[in-house]
Amino acid sequence: MPLPMVTRFLVLGLGSLLSVAALAQVPAPAPVPTPSVTVRVSVTQLDPKTGRTDILSAPAVTVLSGSEARVAVSGRPDPKGGKVENALEVTMSPTAQPDGTMSIGVRVLINKPADPDAAKAEKQQQRREAKSHDGSLVFYSVLSRDGLYSVQDGRGNRRWFKLGAIVDGWKLESYDEEKQMLIVGQGATRQELRLYKSSIEASANEISTTVNLRSGETVRVPGIGGTELSVSAVLVPGAVAPPR
Repeated sequence: MPLPMVTRFLVLGLGSLLSVAALAQVPAPAPVPTPSVTVRVSVTQLDPKTGRTDILSAPAVTVLSGSEARVAVSGRPDPKGGKVENALEVTMSPTAQPDGTMSIGVRVLINKPADPDAAKAEKQQQRREAKSHDGSLVFYSVLSRDGLYSVQDGRGNRRWFKLGAIVDGWKLESYDEEKQMLIVGQGATRQELRLYKSSIEASANEISTTVNLRSGETVRVPGIGGTELSVSAVLVPGAVAPPR
């Protein structure tokens, strides 16, 4: 027997209320916690004059994935001669990957005590380089793993670029690793830039790189002049804040 019209409306309304109640009982998805990374950085340097190896270590720092942290370690006076030891400045940018690995961008700056002879030599080198700014591009160094190329423009400004970047109208097209040659193009014109000096960074006192590692691993990156960077990291699972 067909239901009266009023009864049908009551049944439909009751069904709608039950559907809304069922949806209201479905819990909202829990927020995904952001992990942190505990990073420890140290630098080993070989003194060519004395043959002694110095190790400069920064304290372990825990950084939220996707954030950046900076640490400065002051140099200490040498108790024998009163000479101040090297100081260390470290910038760390860790990112936790979905597969459990970590990608950590590291920049290390080593501040050495003032050396009059070294300062004089550096000024002479700067004067020589200033005279060489003839409007052409200069290819200084390369970080192959990161796809970065240090190029100086015609005004003497030096920066890191990726392939495809435009510098003074020239496009960085490709890099021949065997010949250590950067190919740049402008329209139908091609130019080969030979590597001026191959190193991890343009200075023996500065290291800038990106390392990929798993939790608990240590990666060593060789620099120049007997310098070596050591990076270790531990992944710290994120904690969800308790509900209010």
